[in-house]
Parts: sequence; structure tokens; C-alpha cells
Amino acid sequence: MKSLTFVLAGILFSSLCFARIPALYESKLKMTQADIVIEVNGYNVPTRDAFEGWMLINQATPDVIKIRDYFFSNGVKGKLPLYLVLLQGTDWRLNKKSLFVLPNRKHWDNMIRTVRLIEEEVIPVTGDLVPVSGERSQEYNAISGGAKKSKHLNFCAMDLVPEKATSRKDLHKKLLKIHRSIGRQYKMGLGLYSGLRFHIDTCGFRQW
Repeated sequence: MKSLTFVLAGILFSSLCFARIPALYESKLKMTQADIVIEVNGYNVPTRDAFEGWMLINQATPDVIKIRDYFFSNGVKGKLPLYLVLLQGTDWRLNKKSLFVLPNRKHWDNMIRTVRLIEEEVIPVTGDLVPVSGERSQEYNAISGGAKKSKHLNFCAMDLVPEKATSRKDLHKKLLKIHRSIGRQYKMGLGLYSGLRFHIDTCGFRQW
């Protein structure tokens, strides 16, 4: 009788363990850093899986779909991953701010102009590009050292790096040639930063 009680107690204890929320204690797969972030020419860029997790947590899927549909209906071809257009920057791991942000509706057309410029005039010359900063909140922009009147705040600017390794000299030569050729026409702002990172916007013709 005593042994039967011990067995029943053991079964009850096991059932209580399994009654806990499985998702909190069980992993469906063994994730690695490569599942949520990938290094591209010196920058840690979040993957699509990371973005989908952010969308679910923030219940942002309907809003992202609206942005996607509006972009496509206004001539965007999709050569740049939309989710990276919504990326605030790549130093989110240090400042503990959100990877992504939903832009103000009144600024959508700003980024459409910039994306179309990149798709139609820049990528054919430089090759495929990866966004490393698009829309930024005021808080993120300040923490990351952005200019007080940064065009990232108006969803007009994008920082990018080439998908493939290239020389900084060759990249800058191509970008400067584009800027001289069609920059004024597109009100193109071009910023050349350290490494292979560069900035493009369509909110004022200038270069730095």
C-alpha cells in the first residue's frame, strides 16, 4: 500500500510538471545567433525571423501589411527587404531600444521616393544593398548619435552597406558619380561614412 502511494505521488508530480506552459520550458528547435542576426560587412543585421517575432509581440502585422501594400502600389519593386527599411539601426543590442519602429503615415511618401531612387539608380550601379538604418524614433536617434534634424526622423533617409565585400574607394567613386549625375534631380542627400556604410535620402540635394 505504501509503495502504491509512492507511485501515485510520483505520477501526480510528473503531471504537474507537464501541466506547466510548455512554450516557456521547451524549445522547438535549437536557435543560434545566426537565426536572429547576421553579420554584413561589419554590421549585425537582424534576420526576417527576428522581425516576425517583433511583429507578433507588438501586434504590428496589420500595420506592416498596410505599409507593404502602399509601397508596392506606388512603384516600389521590393529590391530592398521592407522589414530592414523599418530597422532603426544596428546598435540596438547595446542601447536596449526596439530594433524596429512603425513610421508616421504622413512620412510614407518620403521613403517611397528614397527607396525608388535606390532601386532604380543606385543598385544597378553598386549591386545589391542591405539597409542598416531607416526610420528612427527621436529617442533612438539621440542615443545613437544622430543629428537633431536627421532625415531618418521623417522616414526619408536610409543608411546602407553593400551585400558583397567591395573596396571603399570603388564604392565611393560610384556613389559620387551617381550624385553628380542625378542628385539634384532627385533632391538626393549623400553621406559617406566610415567603412562601407553610406547614407541616402531625397529630402535635400547635398553631400558630406
